[in-house]
Amino acid sequence: MVIAVILLIIIVLILLGMKPFKLNTLIKADPARSYAEAIARIEEIQAVEGELAELNQVCASKLLTHGDKVENAIIFLHGFTSCPDQFAQLGQKYFENGYNVFIPRTPRHGIKDRLGNPLKGLTAEELAEFATQTADIAQGLGKRVIVAGLSGGGAVATWLSQERSDIDLAVPIAPFLGIGFIPRFLNRPFTNLLLLVPDFFQWWDPINKENNPNSMSYSYTRYPIHSLLENMRLGFAAEQNAKKVKPAAGAILVITNANDGSVNNDVIADFENMWLEHGEQFLKTFQFPEELGLPHDLITVGRPDGNVDLVYPQLLELIH
Repeated sequence: MVIAVILLIIIVLILLGMKPFKLNTLIKADPARSYAEAIARIEEIQAVEGELAELNQVCASKLLTHGDKVENAIIFLHGFTSCPDQFAQLGQKYFENGYNVFIPRTPRHGIKDRLGNPLKGLTAEELAEFATQTADIAQGLGKRVIVAGLSGGGAVATWLSQERSDIDLAVPIAPFLGIGFIPRFLNRPFTNLLLLVPDFFQWWDPINKENNPNSMSYSYTRYPIHSLLENMRLGFAAEQNAKKVKPAAGAILVITNANDGSVNNDVIADFENMWLEHGEQFLKTFQFPEELGLPHDLITVGRPDGNVDLVYPQLLELIH
């Protein structure tokens, strides 16, 4: 009887692992044809955000511009449950180096309700629509477009790397493509399985909960599990595409952290291997060594366990 149950579980996991990941809607690109058009679209986004009384004002979409289309534009996609302020200081450094910088707010993020309730119902399709809208805007900001994203934003950057030939460089940073403590081969069936069960909330810090010492004042301290998995579903949809065709982006730079226990570096390596099959010219990788003791969130200034004085110069050197 026990053996039969174990066999049934194995069969179910195999079937869930084989279930394809795909988006349920077709999302069409509409690139901005000029700097003025890109700015108009950003102003429209900011106007909508300005009407959101519940929005934490530090979390509004941020634009740093030199007043015209420049050689390089960079888009920074913040992490899951964070907001654009996460990239504000790094974005300023790129602006000072001549870049136009856009840091959009991911849907349902940056709301004053830090218990993560706004994330309920977030889908991979919504993230893909946001990603497409952002990549469209970027075309009017720079002749050369770079899209970099951390964690959940890294999953979005991964999807864009497959979809957009008008992105010159995609930079997933510690992309959330798999859960760290779950074995590589179980991440895909685990995602499909949990998306079938009723949604539930999870604390980032189950002990301290709202008083998580590593949580910024604008970050959500908990999240609905389905919203987390929808980030992974977007990444796995990109994987499904990568099995068939080479990435559309001009180049991909994957940045990982050997000390990162939140994301699964083995799953990220699966993506890297698929991209390499299409040609080494598409991909470069860099990993922060484990002995540096860096957290998953490499970017946020003010984290007691972070070290942006070490990370930022390395990123400025890598992403250029």
